[in-house]
Amino acid sequence: MVDSSNQIGSRTNRRTLLAAGLGTTAALAGCLDSLDEGVSGGSSDDSQLTIVTASSETGTYAASQGIAATVDKNADDIDVEAQPSQGTEDNIGRLGRGEADIGMIQHRSAQKILNGDEPYGSLDYTPNQIFHYNDLPWLFVTNNDWTSIADIGSDARVSPTPGKSGTRETLTEALGTVTDDYEQISVSYGEQAGAMQEGQLDVGVVTISNFDFEASWIQEMKQTVDTRILEWPEDALSELEDNTGVPMEPIDMTRDSLSGYAHAPDEAMGVNIPYNFIVRNDHEYDYIYSFLETMYEYRESMKEDHPYLGYYMDDEWWTTRMYDDFPFHPAAADFYEEKGMWSDDFVRGEE
Repeated sequence: MVDSSNQIGSRTNRRTLLAAGLGTTAALAGCLDSLDEGVSGGSSDDSQLTIVTASSETGTYAASQGIAATVDKNADDIDVEAQPSQGTEDNIGRLGRGEADIGMIQHRSAQKILNGDEPYGSLDYTPNQIFHYNDLPWLFVTNNDWTSIADIGSDARVSPTPGKSGTRETLTEALGTVTDDYEQISVSYGEQAGAMQEGQLDVGVVTISNFDFEASWIQEMKQTVDTRILEWPEDALSELEDNTGVPMEPIDMTRDSLSGYAHAPDEAMGVNIPYNFIVRNDHEYDYIYSFLETMYEYRESMKEDHPYLGYYMDDEWWTTRMYDDFPFHPAAADFYEEKGMWSDDFVRGEE
């Protein structure tokens, strides 16, 4: 099960507060086909910046609205808005077609881009990363009387994220260390509780954002159905330790903010996926620099908009878990060098 072509970056240092302690990607099947359509396009006005992350029900999208509002209000040379999307594949396609300027992706797609693997082999532009967004450890949950991933049987209906996305691919690979004998379906995050109540879904997913807190739809789910976290068998965890494409990390479930589960171990092992923002390499230098500079200067007020955004008070957060060998936009490289946040291991994109 080791997949050396899909590796998370080796710089996995995490802040002390994360060690003490929705963004999601949900791409529909058609998004993959759309990557080949108009991928050489570009925005007609680079000063008009559109941020895309995930679906409108997620905390990820809500936080991106906070970033957009802060920068739009305080930057004189750029206008910024956030729009919902269908996830990583959609975001990459929209950057290519000039429909978006700053897009969220996850580690598996980043490695495929570097390798020229499908569905990104025909990209007509070079994506550059600009800053870290969040860490999302994923857990499988059920309202059945199960406690282990091994309890999933051949008649179980499992939704490892809605639609088709890099995240779904990663979670499905993780499940494969225990079983691939189940029915894979697609249920949106906010509808998982209802689908479980109606007997249409046996296993869904939740995320613990930055190892710290839950989105509102998860809290509502726990109030609607008996939500049980499924634990990983030890032999599966041993196998996954050798697979850097499926990074497993522990979550402290004894925190008061994570209470309310019908079953949860004191420490749950989650599939932790790092999400970062990218732009086109040919995007105007001054506007990307202005975007980062304004975010940084007004981060104190930005943190009031969403729990995600408080992490940017820590300089280390901006460049933690960046993708190995994935180039930084030159404006981002200069910005981090000037702030003393650049690492010699980072790669600068072409001028």
